[in-house]
Amino acid sequence: MSNAMEIVNITPGLLQTILTTFNTDNERELTRKIIECYVENGFTVRVKQYNQPCMEGTYRILCFIKKSAEAVIINNKGMGRDGVSFQIRIDEIGIFERLNELSENIKKQILNATDCSYCSSKCEGKKYIFTYQGNEYTKCRFICNNFYFQNISNNDINDFMDIINNEILYNQTHIKKSKS
Repeated sequence: MSNAMEIVNITPGLLQTILTTFNTDNERELTRKIIECYVENGFTVRVKQYNQPCMEGTYRILCFIKKSAEAVIINNKGMGRDGVSFQIRIDEIGIFERLNELSENIKKQILNATDCSYCSSKCEGKKYIFTYQGNEYTKCRFICNNFYFQNISNNDINDFMDIINNEILYNQTHIKKSKS
């Protein structure tokens, strides 16, 4: 009996297989850079492989900073979107004060991300509230409804990696100490 889905550690061969399903060189380059960054920092990168016939060839690359919370998810197709999508959990909220420093595409996708719909009591005190050009935005903090990025251009890659690197630095310096 086969499982409908399995989770495995990323390997160079598996990464190469996944990258062949991407449509653009920019998607491939950004994915390689994200994985390289996570691996170099000693973080876990796993892959969900779907084995159902209707989801054949569907992969989700899961990049973890914390043990049980994905910081980045890279979807090669599906998952409610057409084509490749990059999901990111943003903990370092200073990025919302630096939107003008980002490429137009990245800035636009942050501003157009799903608004927080208060679907969980966990949202209280944790949703992202920021003002940009006189408009207030309230965005969802949880990865299921967080920031999705698609149609990555060459101009977006460095800005996206700056967000990733800021998240890693922020989380490395703000990790809660476990109770002894």
